[in-house]
This record gives sequence, structure tokens and C-alpha cells, in this order.
Amino acid sequence: MKCKICLTEDATKKGSHIVPAFILKTLFERNKEFVVSIGNEAVQNHIGRELTPEKIEEYMGREIKDEEIEQNFIPFIEDYIFCDNCEKKLGYIESVYAEKIHNKISEDEGNKNHKIVFDNDLGLISLFWYSVIFRMSIAEHNPKKLKKKEENALRNYLNINLKDTVAELIEHTDNNISKNCPYPIAIFFNSNAVNKLSSNTVVGIPKYVNPYFFIINEYIIVQYHKKTQVNGMKHSFFGLEKVYEPTEEVNYDGNKECTICIIENNSWEEIKTKTFELAAKLKHQDFVEMFSLVANHLKLSFTKQNVAYFINRILYEDCAFADRYDKGRVLNILKEELNKLPKIV
Repeated sequence: MKCKICLTEDATKKGSHIVPAFILKTLFERNKEFVVSIGNEAVQNHIGRELTPEKIEEYMGREIKDEEIEQNFIPFIEDYIFCDNCEKKLGYIESVYAEKIHNKISEDEGNKNHKIVFDNDLGLISLFWYSVIFRMSIAEHNPKKLKKKEENALRNYLNINLKDTVAELIEHTDNNISKNCPYPIAIFFNSNAVNKLSSNTVVGIPKYVNPYFFIINEYIIVQYHKKTQVNGMKHSFFGLEKVYEPTEEVNYDGNKECTICIIENNSWEEIKTKTFELAAKLKHQDFVEMFSLVANHLKLSFTKQNVAYFINRILYEDCAFADRYDKGRVLNILKEELNKLPKIV
């Protein structure tokens, strides 16, 4: 398999980070994480390698099964997607962004809404976030995918502008692409550095495009692919618009400055809650579509009450928290409920 960035070298690198580790470090302690990811088919549990059996049982409500240990993976790491050279280039943009941008804004305690302006760093900041969004799109276990044309455009931009050394990257972003932001992007932030542990998450709303909307632990990223899209449609931003007008905070190609908007703590919690509610609504919709699709394929007669009972069994029947949305459990309930339905005459 060829590298997903350069398309020429073999993808030999293991353990590539989809989301950089420094962004995730306040989400969980490395190798001691318990991650719940929302996929297209089911909600999956991913367990850090150094979690104790007692802590796993506390999280899951039961002991972990042998097959779960064998199948366990962390969704922010993947093997054989990049070559060694492109992996190093990604590491350079991560280290420069972390030192110059992330470490500075992480000192903010989120006591008020305000903006931090970075002069002459638009090229660096946008290049970094394009690299994260591209990785999320190509990741096998992430349901948030860019349109193929847009994914290819980001790949090409990364391939051209990532550099072989830190010194080359700094010179390039300072002098050659300091005002480059071809795919408009708005960046919002709420630091969790004080509390160290949070209920944050990493999620891209699967059905949100123009703009794409991501919550990536402490960040909210709103990304368009064309400047004309920014004011072309009215969007809901989960309460973010109560704090800032997102379309007014978009950083464009040609801007000298790059603005990162700090969101105060209470507003951040409200935005997260509304995002989680939408994710739950979309998951509910997926279950409805699953039931209807299979029942129609088998030519079974069903009503809204049948669908509602199927959903209620998933949501409310007694089971361990970690198993509630397990794919096998959902399919077993589906099978049991479909067996109760009569054939269409």
C-alpha cells in the first residue's frame, strides 16, 4: 500500500497518530484511556493497554472478555497509512504548532470569551489543521469523511507544503505561505489544562458539510472548502453562535493574522451537550433505518410501534454500560424483534 500523502513511497510506518498526542493529552492519560467512539454501525469501546482490571471493570460494569482484549484498538492510531518520510513531516508541523500556538493558548483558563490573534502565523496554523482533518478523513475507524475531491485537495496541499526539516518548515510557513489559507477555517478553543481530565470527546458530525464541524478535545474546528460557502447558507453551530458568530471568525486565504477564539467554560459545556444530543439523535436514526431496511428486505409487515419497541430495548433493557450499543447485542435484538413480525401477504 502506498503512503496516503505522497502516493509514491510504501506506507511502512506503524502507530501513526490520527489526532496528535499533545491535543489528546488532557482527554486521557496515555495508555490508560477508556475511549467510547461513535461509529456508523455501533458504539465501540477502546481500552488503554495500562488500565488495571479494576479500573476496566469500573468503566465497563463487568470484567473484560478475552475476545475484547484481542480485538481492542485505540481509534486515534493506525498502521501502514504513511511512509517514514511523510510521518516525520507530520511530526514537524505538530511540534512547531504545539510549541508556538497550542502551548500559549493552553494557559488560558476560560474565564471569559476573547480572541487571541497570531500575526503572520495563518499558514502554519491552517497547514496544521488541514493535516489533522485529512488524517481524520482517511482514518479507517472514523465515520467523518470529507468529499473525495476535497480530501484530495488537502492531500495535495500537504504534500506540497510539509517539509523535510523543522528549519525548512519554519522558513516556509514564515516566508512563503504565511498568508495561505485556501480552505477557510475557524478555530475555537477551551483549555482543559487546569482540570487535567474532562468529558470532552473527538467527533466529527457525520452529516455536517459546508462547513465541516469537528470537536477535537479542546478545539472546535469549522472548515469550509470554498470562500463562497461561508455566507452561502445559514448554519446551526450548537449554541456556538450565542458566543461568537462563527462565519465572522473564519480565517481566509490572504489574511495577515489568524484568530483563535477562546470560549468561556459554561458556554463550552452547553455546546458539547448539544453536540452530544445531535450525535444521539443521529444514532437513533441509524437504528430506525437499520430496522426498516432489513424488515423491508425480508418483506415483513411492521408498524412504528415495532420500531419504537426495538429502539427501547436497545436503550433501556438492563445491561452493562459498555455493552449497550455493542454491535452483537444490537443485531441480536434486531433478529429477535424481526422474528415476531408477520410476512406481507
